[in-house]
Amino acid sequence: MAPVTEPPLAVFSIPDRFEVDGPVVARHVQERDVPIVAPAFRDPGIGGENGMPPFDEDELRAALRTRIPELSARGVLVPYVIEDTADGSILGGLTLRHFDPMRAVIEVGYWLFPTARGRGLATQAVRAVAREAFASGLWRVEAQVRVGNEASDRVLERAGFTREGVKRRFLRHGGERVDATLFSLLADD
Repeated sequence: MAPVTEPPLAVFSIPDRFEVDGPVVARHVQERDVPIVAPAFRDPGIGGENGMPPFDEDELRAALRTRIPELSARGVLVPYVIEDTADGSILGGLTLRHFDPMRAVIEVGYWLFPTARGRGLATQAVRAVAREAFASGLWRVEAQVRVGNEASDRVLERAGFTREGVKRRFLRHGGERVDATLFSLLADD
């Protein structure tokens, strides 16, 4: 009888940046970004939709110095900003989280400031993450979206993700637990 071999654990080298499209990149959040992105954490339409803690600037700076490096190193939470390199403006954010080396899976989250919406940037950013994940050997990219967030549903559908089902009371939104739609994209989709 042949020995059973376990599949190797997946390795995902977290990139410093993703080339999104044209002059747009997703790059690691830096302290200089804090005054621009901190208001999004308190905006119910952005931070509330993405489960971001309602940090103010000081709390966000402290997290970037203390907690984020350790969480990023483990693949638990890796935050990026989406930047227009032509003018240096911050358009939104992207997160990689919950890297699972046993299953070769990572989750993506995204948000845009209202002025950056409607240009396909979130879809392009999600596609860039998926390309990088699959090129590094990951098998699956997931996203969870609050049921009723149709704009986020459309982002994932345009990026080629499949709607799999509903996770009951999975997300926090508006002080409550709400249902989330689970989306996935597989390496061979």
